[in-house]
Amino acid sequence: MTIAIAMNQDRPAGHFMKAEHFALFDDDGQALAQFANPRVTEGCGAKNALIAMLKANQVTRVVTRHIGEHALAGLFDAGLHVYQLTNGRLNPTQWLSPAYWQPLTDASQGRPALQRMKQQQQQQPQQRKAACHSGRGRGCGAQDSGIGGQHRGCGHGQGQRGRNSGHGCGCHE
Repeated sequence: MTIAIAMNQDRPAGHFMKAEHFALFDDDGQALAQFANPRVTEGCGAKNALIAMLKANQVTRVVTRHIGEHALAGLFDAGLHVYQLTNGRLNPTQWLSPAYWQPLTDASQGRPALQRMKQQQQQQPQQRKAACHSGRGRGCGAQDSGIGGQHRGCGHGQGQRGRNSGHGCGCHE
């Protein structure tokens, strides 16, 4: 069985798809080979090219510090076992020790995709207009408090000009 570790220079890379190269080891910790991350030349097809390179090199286990949910799902679909290093400050002997690996078993354990994070950020202003979110540490907690709605706790109607105008409770911007 072959182990692949995402690397930057001579250390495990902070993120799987941003690794400069991948170092391959056997179960005894002997270095077998290394290859450059295809993301530089492949662009959008980098994930598929990387998985193909891992499979071509008979990799069965991948070790990384962090990985995105889409890349993680791709590795699972390819039948690979993925592990996260429990500490980024390990020595080379520890990188190869399963005692320092946490198995990843579901794609949701990866970091959310940037597109999803952007979509969530775009939805937040709409959510702010729907209710006064005291659960986030701001606002008075009123629900369904659209423009002109009465806010409990602050006793003011919400104004369109926001908190700096002296109107409303200030939870909507």
